[in-house]
Amino acid sequence: MSKLNRDIIFFILKELQNDNKSLHSCLLVNRTWCETTAPILWKDPITRYDLTDNACNILFNKMLLHLSEESRNNLKNQGIDLFVETCQQPIFNYISFWKHLDLFFLEHHINHIMEFFKVKSKKKKSIVKNEVLELFINNDKKYISLSIPKYFNTHLFSGAEHCFSKLEYFYCDKYVDDNILKELSMLSTSIKKLELNVRYGSFGGIIELIGAQKNLNQVNLTYDNEDYISNDTFEYCQKPLEESLIKHADTIQYLRMDWEPITNLLSYLINLVSLDLGYLTHLRSMPYNWYHLKNASLPLLKFLKANYIPSKILASIIENTKGYLIEISIHHNNLDDNHFIQAIYQNCPNLSYLNLALSNNSYKEFQNLLINCKFLNKLEIISISYSKIDWIILFEILANFSPISLFKFKFTSTYFYWEYRQRDLKLFLCHWKDRHSMLLQIASKGSCMYITANNPTQQQCQAKRRKLKDLLQRYKDKGIIKKYDIIQADI
Repeated sequence: MSKLNRDIIFFILKELQNDNKSLHSCLLVNRTWCETTAPILWKDPITRYDLTDNACNILFNKMLLHLSEESRNNLKNQGIDLFVETCQQPIFNYISFWKHLDLFFLEHHINHIMEFFKVKSKKKKSIVKNEVLELFINNDKKYISLSIPKYFNTHLFSGAEHCFSKLEYFYCDKYVDDNILKELSMLSTSIKKLELNVRYGSFGGIIELIGAQKNLNQVNLTYDNEDYISNDTFEYCQKPLEESLIKHADTIQYLRMDWEPITNLLSYLINLVSLDLGYLTHLRSMPYNWYHLKNASLPLLKFLKANYIPSKILASIIENTKGYLIEISIHHNNLDDNHFIQAIYQNCPNLSYLNLALSNNSYKEFQNLLINCKFLNKLEIISISYSKIDWIILFEILANFSPISLFKFKFTSTYFYWEYRQRDLKLFLCHWKDRHSMLLQIASKGSCMYITANNPTQQQCQAKRRKLKDLLQRYKDKGIIKKYDIIQADI
């Protein structure tokens, strides 16, 4: 096996590219295997491994070893010595293998090493930063992804046209200079996935970057709620941004927007496979926005996620699909739960995952959903504070009408419910004994583990939590539960 030619070795390694342990073993076979494996492991070392801070520091220090003798002398002449001892040169030029440039990572660790060596001068920090970045940004490199932090220095792109000519992924912070985006739009036209943290103001750079792309497939537009903006200003800023996406209607398949569209954008995106819509809480709802959503036809949609969009509008979106929806995750305001749930089971025969907040007047339609969605595999139910669920009724419906395929559950309720109403859960588990062993998550909003005062209430709650764990463990021992978790709700 060690004598295989490089083409065969590369084919084998391609099959193992997500198996770090096996790839590390391949490094040790012989020089040929090592030379073929190293570029795969170093293609994206930051995201390939779950790195601790210490591991990141070690990785960054290894990067510094790639500085040329000229660069080291330049730093020393400025009174900067980043090498406390003589280190062996790397076996490979590892930086040449990098295909994913994360400038957040570089900025963070440049600042960290400046603190470690007590370099306080802004001029010296700038010198070090430029030397390190020149290792990564030059015309000997060609990246497929780029992430840029805020306030990044624009001149570092000069002379690096080749470096970013084949980008497929780009992310930037909301404070990135417009000039960077405009310059990048001239360097790269091959971006497929675009993630932007946007804010109100001029979108000239973003719009130019979007317009320059030839095969834009995935767009994630996030927006911070703390950036307060009036309705009129919001519409003035966001409208041209949405209109720029319409020009890519034939290629965009995945869209996330942290606000409800103010144009008829969705009516054009007929090839959309995934839609994730948010809602800006500081903006009042504008009626014509809902009209745009209500009349959108998304025949190929498979994944739908929405927050605080009226259920009547969501029902219309689902009714305008063609039966391909397999995942739905909804946090809405329960204006018309029954119509919404009807839309799901009448139009989503292949549904495998459902996450929704139920109200206490929709049990009958929920039962119909379980009967009709025969491929449902995972169910997450949230009991919201203004419309609490009767869990006893719900658990009875689940025990009697769940499809055979359903065995993954996450139940979220209000403060300490599970600690004080364990009987409800016990009845559900008892009735599940002849079914597929379940994967169960129990979540609470306001868990007792977050009560810090040393008082009887805390002690009582902790005792209830222990009993809850004991209950779940007993049913795990019986084989009814395969795995369980008790977690703090993230809503």
